[in-house]
Order: sequence, then structure tokens, then C-alpha cells
Amino acid sequence: MTFAAWDGQDFEELLAFDSPAPGVHRTRCADANANGRVYGGQILAQTLMAAAQGVPAGRTATAMQFMFLQGTLLDEAVQLQVTALQDGKRYSSRHVRGLQTQERQVLDAQVSFATAIDAPTHSVPPRVPLGDPESLPRFSQLPPRWSQRIERVLGYKLRKREALDFRLAAPPERLQLELPAPHLCFWVRMTGRLPDEPHVHAAAFAYLSDWWLNFSAVGGHQDEADARGGLYVASLNHAIWFHRSFRADQWLHFDSTSPAAASGRGLSIARVHDRAGAMVASVSQECLMTPQGRS
Repeated sequence: MTFAAWDGQDFEELLAFDSPAPGVHRTRCADANANGRVYGGQILAQTLMAAAQGVPAGRTATAMQFMFLQGTLLDEAVQLQVTALQDGKRYSSRHVRGLQTQERQVLDAQVSFATAIDAPTHSVPPRVPLGDPESLPRFSQLPPRWSQRIERVLGYKLRKREALDFRLAAPPERLQLELPAPHLCFWVRMTGRLPDEPHVHAAAFAYLSDWWLNFSAVGGHQDEADARGGLYVASLNHAIWFHRSFRADQWLHFDSTSPAAASGRGLSIARVHDRAGAMVASVSQECLMTPQGRS
């Protein structure tokens, strides 16, 4: 099949593979980011879906630990090589290695799956009132001067991603986050209706979990970055823990904070709740944040 750009409409199309050999899955299309590379959420989603192939029935994703090793090229398929690490009584674990042409390794990940267990449960409530995401402004309704500044200083663009509906909750003036404890709350969901398949919803969550997560690490440094010619920002690693079942095509609230940034790296951690206030997942990401020209 010809490799092509993805139009953002049919999410299952993004998750479709050619499988030339057992444990080998080759992507068919690519979703671009603002820097001319593949959007990180795409390879997170495809990696999780590749890992899920052949996992025993009834086991859903519990965690993914992911390393971005190089920028993924837009015009080449990614070959995802899956190795089974464990198939125990309740748990399955998979290692995934992602390659492009000439053994260019772009990712390394481990993904685990398990059957649900009837066991004690608790859930930390949302730190802030959740409110109604439908009442919040879209990117197009935010002041243009905000977009101009964060694009110049951080490389972020206030633009719509076709596959996502995204709303910032109580965004601060100029999107300037408050130090020393920056945080950003937002709502996000997949725009299209997804099938009732847990692996698809887990992959869709992986896709949307990369969108604006690391802004909590960089958004408080706009003035300093502006004085130094701007920051180059890129994802370094990503982790997801799935706590409860949920639908990725329904609104999810991310409360993202950055406990530390130093030595050119910033850490963002998010608690994710559904509209009922149940904590359904946790996400973390470390990003590169270095002055332009030093990346």
C-alpha cells in the first residue's frame, strides 16, 4: 500500500498496518506536527496498537513507557517490531522497537496489558472544578497576539488538529504560566466516534495525550525565552498509566503541572479525569527545552 499523509478523519485508518512478518507491523500513513516531523501522538498510538496485536483476549492496556529517540520522518513508514516479554496468568508485556529506512531507530517502548481484578479502589478527585468544556473557547477564539507570541518564543501554534477537540480551561493572560509551580488545565477528546474496542480507545488516548502536555514545562518561561531568542521544544519520553476504562471520544480533563525544569529538560505530569470526576489515567512527559541554535 502507498504511504500517505493522514487527513485526520478516520482514526482507525491511522492504526492500520501492513504486517509482512509475525511481530512486524509497518505504518501506512503519517500525521505531521508543526516542525515537519511526525506528530508524537501518532507514533504513541501506533506503538500501543502494534503491541496489542495478539495479546490474549480480555487484557487491556495498563501502562506504556516510551522513548522518543529521533524525529520521525514524514515520508517514510515506521516498522514496528514487537517482542513478547511476558504472557502470565493476568499480565502481558510487549517490547516495541520502531525503525525507519536504513535501521534508523526512532522509538523504543514497553507496553503492558492485564485482566481487570476485583480489588480495592480509590480515586483522587479533581484539584479544580471541572465545569463545562463545551462553554470554553476554541483556539480560533483566543486573542491573535497570544498565538503570535507563543509561536515566536516556543514554537507552539494555536491551530486546530483535525482529529481532536481541544479547549483550554481558564487560560492565563498571554498563556503565561505562573512560576515556580506552573500548571495548565485543558479538555480534549477525539472528534470522531470510535468503535467499542478498548485497544482503540487506549491508542486514541495515547494520541491525544501528547497534545499540549509539555506546555506546563515551558509556558512559564516565555519572557526569558523571548529575551534569549526563543526555545526549541521537543518530546524526549512519555509515560501513560491507565487506571480505569473510559472512552477517548468523550471529554477528558487534563490537569498538567511541571514540578521541575533544569539543564535543558522540563518534566510535565498530568492527572486525567472524566466528566464525572473519576481519575482514569496519569501521564508524564519530559521535553527538551533549549535556547534556539543549541538543540
